Amino acid sequence: MDQFMQAVINGVMLGGFYAAMVLGFSIIWGVMGVINLAHGEFVMAGAYLSWYLHKQYGWEPFLTIIVVVAVMFVVGYLLQRILINRIIERPYLIALLVTFGLSIIIANSFKLMFTATPRTVDTLFSGFWRAGNVTIPVTRSFIMVAALIMMGALYLFLHYTRLGKSIRAAAQNREAARIVGIEISAVYALTFAIAIALTGAAGTLLSPIQPIYPFMGSALTLKAFAITAMAGLGSIPGALVGGLILGLIEVFIATFVPGVGTNLGIVSSYIILVLVLVTRPQGLFGGVVEAREVQ
Repeated sequence: MDQFMQAVINGVMLGGFYAAMVLGFSIIWGVMGVINLAHGEFVMAGAYLSWYLHKQYGWEPFLTIIVVVAVMFVVGYLLQRILINRIIERPYLIALLVTFGLSIIIANSFKLMFTATPRTVDTLFSGFWRAGNVTIPVTRSFIMVAALIMMGALYLFLHYTRLGKSIRAAAQNREAARIVGIEISAVYALTFAIAIALTGAAGTLLSPIQPIYPFMGSALTLKAFAITAMAGLGSIPGALVGGLILGLIEVFIATFVPGVGTNLGIVSSYIILVLVLVTRPQGLFGGVVEAREVQ
């Protein structure tokens, strides 16, 4: 029973990070119709920026999230205006190729700047709490709390602010939003900037618990794709549930199937993904963009 409870706790903690990590990917796909294959590289960029601030200035990694969000917001806004805006209304394959090329450029640029040597970040919020025979990692607990705060803030923003309502309107019906006076290009630019800022924040949360290296993004992109497709586009509750499902599967397989590590867990999660898509193609939850028609 102790081993089972430990696996549940570890899976929930991992799922909390996955939920935070997938938010930006889900919003970009749901609102703009762009599948961002460079998503994992933006997570990696946020992690590297957190590591750099920690190494050069001694900042606590969790506090670097303020700077990371600001920098990544600017990067996302400029990138959308310069590049992504040109491919939004083009066929999906164009967006896939462009973002795939962008992922290669970002990964190799970081390799040139920082080499392929993995980097690690230490945090003051380390150690464990004990509850009987079960241990609760302090770092991952803070990550879980931060993830919940991010999701709650995003939900409130989308439902109770003028810009958030404009984003939801643009997601559900682009032409109708234009008719009522919403400036779609401005909404898309801010949507992409917010999504990249959230993605960079997820990288900050990742930095204390995983070595950072230039080619870590691909696996993160695949997991984001799986969670988003399983949960439903733009669904914040779905992102949380999907992240928890993936985290629990990976941890349970690694814990109770000897000698396979996490690889079989990842494979199993994609099997569940296929089953969900076959039985409920719109995902487990409807979200802010569930009514969006495929262009």
